[in-house]
Amino acid sequence: MANKILKDRRIWILTMVVFVLLLVFFDRNNVIDRIKLRRQIRQLEAQRDYYLDRIREDSLIIERLKDDDFLEKYAREHYLMKQDGDEVFIITK
Repeated sequence: MANKILKDRRIWILTMVVFVLLLVFFDRNNVIDRIKLRRQIRQLEAQRDYYLDRIREDSLIIERLKDDDFLEKYAREHYLMKQDGDEVFIITK
């Protein structure tokens, strides 16, 4: 009787181990692929947040560029533009 119970228990444990292995490694939606997909989703969400921030910043700059004074200052700082007679000093960090 005890041997039959042990044999039944071994068969049950072996069946569960095989089932878990199938789910973890061989299933179409296995655990390893799900972990990789979650990591990829986190990276894509971080990229999305970065680009949304850049869009907000660029939209603000575009809005401010409608002011002529800011446009002149922006052109001088970012594109090294100058008016006739101006002296430009380039300081590197």
